[in-house]
Amino acid sequence: MSLPSESPLVPAGPAAGGSADVGSRPSSLFPGDTGVLAEPTRRALLQLLRGPYVHRERHPKLWPVVIRDQEILASRLSDLFLCLTVDTDRGVAFIRNADARHSDDLPKVTRSTPLSLLDTCLVLLLRDTLLRAETQDSRAFIDRAEIDDAMSVYRPATFTDEAMFDRRVSTAVERFKSNSVLLSTAEEERFEISPVLALIFDANEVSTVRQAIDRLANPASPAATSGVTGRPGDDTDGDDTDGDDEDEGVER
Repeated sequence: MSLPSESPLVPAGPAAGGSADVGSRPSSLFPGDTGVLAEPTRRALLQLLRGPYVHRERHPKLWPVVIRDQEILASRLSDLFLCLTVDTDRGVAFIRNADARHSDDLPKVTRSTPLSLLDTCLVLLLRDTLLRAETQDSRAFIDRAEIDDAMSVYRPATFTDEAMFDRRVSTAVERFKSNSVLLSTAEEERFEISPVLALIFDANEVSTVRQAIDRLANPASPAATSGVTGRPGDDTDGDDTDGDDEDEGVER
């Protein structure tokens, strides 16, 4: 969940407020404006590029534009080697790098936030909580105390510096707050879990990560690599990290 860039022009769009793919060229929005998209469509495109996503409830003005102009937005993003994902059930839209499986030389436009094992354990906790809430057709919330309690099981028995471990949990929480995976609520220590998390980490990825964590938890087994390295108590992110990463998304 971010690098705004120019894209080639597409067929002229309408005046601001209309559909983006039919009609006449919109009025100029600023001196030297050569754009062909209506202003609402441009704003939706910009938010998708800024990231980490467009959310139906957090972006009530942009969400209808994303739905209405999904085709033209996807076309513009394709010009930048990006793919648009829209989930109308969960009410989120975000971008990913184009699938490079059939072409090794496609550029990577968006950047991923590398996750330590402790970060990944937190992802699994948040995703499980989110999916349980979704089965009941409700929004997902979690308290900081719940996070601390769940993460404590990942502190190795040999890791005796509890204060340092707590700081690393705090760093992981701040990372997901800055990437808009954990959303602030009226209560300071209570967060809403963004539904985008279920889309970023699908069932196959979660299964692979769980197996990696299980192997890491068993000293007799070789550690899995799969993008998850170190032990939960290891300082893989640096002890001075304050969680203020660029707003890139967990994986984009």
